[in-house]
Amino acid sequence: MNFSGTIAHIPARGGSKRVPKKNLRLMAGQPMMSYAVREALLASGLDAVYVNTDDADMAALGEALGAKVHHRPPHLAVDEAGSDDFNAEIISTLQPQTLVMINPVCPLITAQDIEQALQAYRQAREADGVDTLIAASMTHMQTFCEGKPVNVSVEEGLRPSQENPEVAVLNWAVSIWDAPAFLDRYQRFGFGVWGSRRLLYRLPVLQAAKVSDEGDFLLCEALLLARRQQQEHGAKAPVFWAPGQPVDA
Repeated sequence: MNFSGTIAHIPARGGSKRVPKKNLRLMAGQPMMSYAVREALLASGLDAVYVNTDDADMAALGEALGAKVHHRPPHLAVDEAGSDDFNAEIISTLQPQTLVMINPVCPLITAQDIEQALQAYRQAREADGVDTLIAASMTHMQTFCEGKPVNVSVEEGLRPSQENPEVAVLNWAVSIWDAPAFLDRYQRFGFGVWGSRRLLYRLPVLQAAKVSDEGDFLLCEALLLARRQQQEHGAKAPVFWAPGQPVDA
């Protein structure tokens, strides 16, 4: 294979059990997936942007926005097909050197976020041999998994949260891979997304908000509307209550 260039794809399968047709559902007046597509097209450093889909309506939307379309094979359009599978397929078909995946269920990501992630990946690759970048939100809050503490001890008193070790929670808003290395791992082990040397890339929580259920959808819509208002009218200075001021009942 002759691997070259940097391509981005927005994976958008037709079905969704938790939020039906969520990628086409209007969010703040626009189809949800259109936000990720538009920002990818605005980002520098990408040679091409594809909507990776099995759905004719999503393909039509991608083309209308100016993206290319990668028609996902039917066997990868089922619930059982995971990220490892459809990323390996697009690498095999398009043969990029670097593959960027932008998650359409993270509608607050910006072109600047994508550019900065790509820059961080390239710097880490050159310096440390990193072959994988995955966006994550970081927290010092007390974290438990299956009832067991992750970054705290239940054998001592509660400490200020900023003293706890930082925990990374992956959000997958943007992921970047050395494509040949991904494909090699997939062919040998059946998976590739974790990479061999990975950078967990800090993405601010407001840009990383992810739609997994109806509540997430409403929250992201509210954030998009607030961002739009701020862009149109400017940011407002914080206002604080003071004694003597009225308090609404």
